[in-house]
Amino acid sequence: MAVGEGIVTLPLHFFGTIPLSSMNGKGVKTMLRRALWLSGGIFWFVYVLAPLALIFAGSFGEKWFGTLLPTGFTLRWYADLFTKTMYLRAMRMSLLVACLTVGINAMVGICSVYAVSVLGKKWLRRVFEFVILLPIAIPPVVMGLGLVQGFNWASFSLVGTWQLLLGAHLVYTLPFMLRPLMANMDMLNWNILEEAGTSLGASPFFLASRVLVPNLVPGLLSGSIMTFAMSLGEFQLAVMVTGSASQTYPVVLYQAFYVSTGFACAATTLLVLFSILSLGAVIFLGRLFGTRSAGMAV
Repeated sequence: MAVGEGIVTLPLHFFGTIPLSSMNGKGVKTMLRRALWLSGGIFWFVYVLAPLALIFAGSFGEKWFGTLLPTGFTLRWYADLFTKTMYLRAMRMSLLVACLTVGINAMVGICSVYAVSVLGKKWLRRVFEFVILLPIAIPPVVMGLGLVQGFNWASFSLVGTWQLLLGAHLVYTLPFMLRPLMANMDMLNWNILEEAGTSLGASPFFLASRVLVPNLVPGLLSGSIMTFAMSLGEFQLAVMVTGSASQTYPVVLYQAFYVSTGFACAATTLLVLFSILSLGAVIFLGRLFGTRSAGMAV
């Protein structure tokens, strides 16, 4: 039995050679933890880091066709980003739609979370949470097909216009605005603040502009950054509802991959950089306002 126990081992290069007879509960947990870290690291490298590294390298490559890595070195693709009319028009359209999406969703979000908080109905809260999750649960392709069928009539059609694109982005990104606003509203005890302000003679407009909105700034900033980033990088809805005059940055970027790989890689690198900066801004704001809240509580 002892000989058998000495022979039966697990020859794992990463974990070391672990005899089965010596594997207790702690040893199994350690091995599983290492396995999860290793598999997670491999997955992260293969599906995230490696593609990003190749795209970054391709943005500086002069040619990239049929090889693992690009050949040559050039900065021409980055120069073309701000000189080509097609790219500039698409970027202006993306920025316009993203800014309008943030502004409209911010107003809708503030009014929505205020109504849910003041009314205090449980069924209304459940409906509100369902509405928040619905655009995330529905695939963008399904949403795009519904918009195309719903706004493509014989006498009147919005397909191919920026107005339909804006409507699609409003619905798609609304959850990213409502979630942080609702979480922020739940921390305010607004009913107490409203009663105190009303007893002091404050008007509803004063309460909304001087009390409600300033206290919702943390959630508003986080939601605005996420909404702007999601709108700027949205592709599936844009490719279905836009036309040649209303194409957005991601759609032009996708088309560029079939014409100029280097230019597409440079444009993608710019989009990834903006996404990283947006994520960093959200994390920074969360820590900043979290620290301030903790300091005020102390």
